[in-house]
Amino acid sequence: MESLFVMVNLLFVSSIGNQAITLAGITNSVILILYSIPTGLSIAATAIISRRIGEKKPEEAGLVAIQVIALTILISGMFSLLIIGFEKPILTIAGANTAMFQAGGSYTTLMFCSLIFMFIRTLMNGIFRGTGNAAMSMRSLTISNLLNVIFCGLFVFGLGAIPALGLTGIGLAALIANVLSVGYQFWYFAFREKRISIGRQQLKLSITIMSKLVTLAFAGIVQYLVPSLSRFLMVVIVARLGESVLAGYIIANRVIMFTVLPAWGIANAAGILTGQNLGAGQPDRAEESVWKAGLFNFLFLGFTGFVVLFFCKLIVGWFTNDAVIAGYSVQYLQFMVIAYFFFGYTMVIAKSLNASGKVNTVTLLYIIMFLIIQLPLAYLLAIVLNWGATGIFVGIAFSEIVLTIGCIFVFKTGKWKLSKL
Repeated sequence: MESLFVMVNLLFVSSIGNQAITLAGITNSVILILYSIPTGLSIAATAIISRRIGEKKPEEAGLVAIQVIALTILISGMFSLLIIGFEKPILTIAGANTAMFQAGGSYTTLMFCSLIFMFIRTLMNGIFRGTGNAAMSMRSLTISNLLNVIFCGLFVFGLGAIPALGLTGIGLAALIANVLSVGYQFWYFAFREKRISIGRQQLKLSITIMSKLVTLAFAGIVQYLVPSLSRFLMVVIVARLGESVLAGYIIANRVIMFTVLPAWGIANAAGILTGQNLGAGQPDRAEESVWKAGLFNFLFLGFTGFVVLFFCKLIVGWFTNDAVIAGYSVQYLQFMVIAYFFFGYTMVIAKSLNASGKVNTVTLLYIIMFLIIQLPLAYLLAIVLNWGATGIFVGIAFSEIVLTIGCIFVFKTGKWKLSKL
């Protein structure tokens, strides 16, 4: 459902033109960096709540949930205002130009206004997953997707008295869909969620719990910020190779997100089982669930990779008719098929280490892979050695393989079983 939201928007954006694709891609790169905030808080919330559920302490789980909601609203609100105030300078640094801003209208402003609701939606889904209620996360995202499709169709092309707003309409649709989805989440959390207890005692702010959340969330924020910042900087590097390369890279990345993100469902499940089993005093059962989930993801993504390899030209053709842009997208997908086999174990082990409380360890692995290996290698191959787009694609694929090896090595040591939350 999460990946579908991105793909639907890209389909509508691609119907507007290549400049719209590039501006939307740059805007989403900035949003991904800011997404580190709710993701870090979500990692902390899921880890602690799943542990409390495993310990059969629903009241303490409810107290943690309220604290993390309050933190998310405060922090995301501040960052949303900040990014709206400096949106054009930030996007210009990333490669946007005047023509793109004119074609985009109010798209970037509306997307940045949606940030606070995207953040809350992500955080609430993390809480629901921590309780074991992954179905609620799916329902809220399904509602968000349906609303997004309906409003995109209305606002992009127009209907009756509703004018055709183009790219601005996509931003408006995303804002409305996220607002209504968050409203549904809050209603369910207040009146229907039974796995955790919410009473007057849970509504009080706890400095002790907030401090623990902030400490754990900071590592999670850095953990998510590293790959997000890396992707942003990669966009800056790719932009030096030309607008066609950048547009092809953006389209291929969206295709990868769509095909890979379903595997995060299994990774999330493995993480929740890790936290709940550790809370129940069953570390061996937690380890068993991780290896089984990793094998399942390996097989699933391996099959997905072969599908992408054989149908990549057809898939890319849905998003662009430009032969040059399509060529770069296809080339990138062909390189990344190799990494598909490694994604499965990386996802599962990273989620499980986070759930056990070893957030700092995963963060260190990400720093090594993205900032020390991926970016320098891609720049060296593409710009210094003049390999062009091929250098970018080789650097990204190689670094993903290195990350998988590192995750497996750390997990095999078994130190995560001794972590306390």
